[in-house]
Amino acid sequence: MYNTFCMEISAISSIDSMTPITLSKVREVLTSNKISQGKKTEFVRHFKTQIQEALDVKLTGIEYKRIMGTRPLQKFRIFKNSITKRGDKRMLAMLLEIEPAEVDEYIKNVTEAMKDVNELGFLPKNKMDSIKTYVYRHGSKDEIVEFLDYELRTSKDVLKTLYSTLEYHTGGIADYFIRPVHRMTNNTMIRLYNVIDKNLKSAYETGSITREQYDKDARNALIRIYQIQNNSKLINAIKTYKILKG
Repeated sequence: MYNTFCMEISAISSIDSMTPITLSKVREVLTSNKISQGKKTEFVRHFKTQIQEALDVKLTGIEYKRIMGTRPLQKFRIFKNSITKRGDKRMLAMLLEIEPAEVDEYIKNVTEAMKDVNELGFLPKNKMDSIKTYVYRHGSKDEIVEFLDYELRTSKDVLKTLYSTLEYHTGGIADYFIRPVHRMTNNTMIRLYNVIDKNLKSAYETGSITREQYDKDARNALIRIYQIQNNSKLINAIKTYKILKG
């Protein structure tokens, strides 16, 4: 099954000739330009167990306790979060000097603008930081991917920025996906990792980090992204259980 499937998703001979799946092969598939996003998602889904073994993904008791202690699952949390979001939107609208109803469109325009530039000259830093904070709390998964890309692309210390956003309680992507409403799908996991790998590779090519740092941190980031995804699935499972239990 493995050889047949890999022949379908890629023409890279080194992938279809190696079992079991290794961390290097997972990285190769996820970052390959020859494989479609749909096939990458299918790859992750089909080989979930092998990938977990390759990444050695385990949820420790300490991490579980920390997650549950800092983000307790409560009935009506969605309602509470919707109230918080309305307040956050009003405050952001005041800062941007626009109406609350215009915030979503404003963020959409900013997200589109940041795709092709390294500096948004029309936005003062305090406003950009506030928009980023809002997006990492209430934005869509597409916005999260674009903001992470921009943040890494424009960072003066890409490794510091990367490991900060991958840790909990920093207002980064780890905190975004710990919320039950923001489950990290396989498609989102792949997109996030591609953004990280691309920016680490760029840092290496420009001499900001060494080849050894690029390889090590790209591997560590893949493991961390997968941990965050599994935590996201766990929290959603607990949420569903609590709802069913009443």
